[in-house]
Amino acid sequence: MKLAINGQMLARQHSLPEALAFVKGYDLNDMEIWPQNLEGGETPEERERYETKDIDAAKRAYSEAGMNCACVTLGFNAMRICTASGGVANATQALVGAVDAAAALGAPVVNCYLAHMPGNLFVDAMKPAAVHAGTQDVVIVLENEAHDGSGLAVDVRDILEAVDSPNFKTQYDPCNYYHAGEEPYPYVYDVVKPWIGYVHVKGGIHWAEDKDGFRGGLMRNSRDAWIGYVPLPDAAFNVERILRRLQEDGYNGYVTMEPHVPSEALKEYFDIEVPYLKSHLGL
Repeated sequence: MKLAINGQMLARQHSLPEALAFVKGYDLNDMEIWPQNLEGGETPEERERYETKDIDAAKRAYSEAGMNCACVTLGFNAMRICTASGGVANATQALVGAVDAAAALGAPVVNCYLAHMPGNLFVDAMKPAAVHAGTQDVVIVLENEAHDGSGLAVDVRDILEAVDSPNFKTQYDPCNYYHAGEEPYPYVYDVVKPWIGYVHVKGGIHWAEDKDGFRGGLMRNSRDAWIGYVPLPDAAFNVERILRRLQEDGYNGYVTMEPHVPSEALKEYFDIEVPYLKSHLGL
């Protein structure tokens, strides 16, 4: 397995070259890129997708840093916004644009989100995009999110089976499943295992006043239980066993860190999580 850092949080305070240098400082050579890491885009929709971004500049930045693009992520709300503005065909085109960006940057994976888009429309948009991904040797993955139709493992499985393409898989985020009220391991893992094409890791707990960490939003279907974020070693689910199981099952893709914490806390979390993951991945 390969270890990477998600560039989303770094985009708050760093240009792409600065973000890559930050990742390189941990003796890592791989970073996931988001639209926010690149300048360009006049409208909210354009800022969520890649067609108006300077992909050549991004390619130069990765090359000059001597680094690899682990994944190209379509903006979180892109699929829903694109469908609302131009229908399913527009959402497909946004996916195609992300696939083409990934191919240009040498990234094996495009990550995307449902973001409350109806599942049937997502499937319709994904089918032709997955065909295009196959021509570019790229795999598109759907990330499970706690609060929409991708929050539960069986719903993710239904979408995967409906698209039915070797170039469409799922991203496995144990923390997001935990915050959806699902058991990330072994239950969810066993449901989605055949389709795992990418992995995000962050430390999740049920937040409480007397616990260290940072408060997120509400837990799925709750009015008073809050999401909490802590360093990976303190997660409420068995991170180490998940990593071992991925290794045992022959997963050889990326494990990408994405602590959901304020910018000023990122270094503190990566200082803990990078050596922790390197140790358990044998890197």
